Amino acid sequence: MYVHIGKDIVINSNNIITILDIESLEKKKNLEEVLQNLKISDKIIDVSEGNKKSLIIIKKDEENIGYITNISSITLTKRTEKY
Repeated sequence: MYVHIGKDIVINSNNIITILDIESLEKKKNLEEVLQNLKISDKIIDVSEGNKKSLIIIKKDEENIGYITNISSITLTKRTEKY
């Protein structure tokens, strides 16, 4: 199943590792720490159009990649639910 994450970007839901709320991470000042621990600081694709709400981490070709999107983590989670 594919999930629309903003702009014209869709990702395979099977590749999703986690969906994180950016506001919560920034309040705790953990965003940079999370990115460094996952070794994806240089592999972030920002499709948020300046309104950062969620960080989606996926595994693609044995590599972790992050997407920053303007769609809430709750909405993205609902989109990934399988029926």
